[in-house]
Amino acid sequence: MDPSASGSSETRHHRHVRHRNHPGIVAGAVLRSARLSADLSQEDLAAMTGVSEETVRAWEEGSSPLASVPLPEVATLEASLRANGADPNLVVDLGVAAWCDLVILAIAHREDTTCLMADSIAVDPAFAELIAWCLTGHVPERHQPYAETRPLLTDPALIEQATKTLL
Repeated sequence: MDPSASGSSETRHHRHVRHRNHPGIVAGAVLRSARLSADLSQEDLAAMTGVSEETVRAWEEGSSPLASVPLPEVATLEASLRANGADPNLVVDLGVAAWCDLVILAIAHREDTTCLMADSIAVDPAFAELIAWCLTGHVPERHQPYAETRPLLTDPALIEQATKTLL
């Protein structure tokens, strides 16, 4: 499914909000890929996880970061995606993507990222792939059917600072 080929209101809405830098943008993009891989609407996923459609939309936009969602809710989200046929490689990326968001947020606030980067998740190959997507627009192959090829971040100063820090 190529989201750019569709003129749906969801796709138009998603393009519009992706131009902002939200604190959960990486996990939001990964969640969207996982949801689309299961051929679920935001409404479907909301019903399965017991949250509102607006909550799913905010997660995908990154305005409500998955990193701030209680772990039991994230587990329900992941289980719902898996049970409905989402690509398991995309579902696994959710935790790594949330960590990417924490690192990017720390960089945005000019905080020390040493402790975050010392965690084992930061050496996971998926972490490097998701950070590259975030900064350069190089979409990991497993996400390509569901994502636009462009950086997730749009603020040039933040991209420059994160690139210096991470790449």
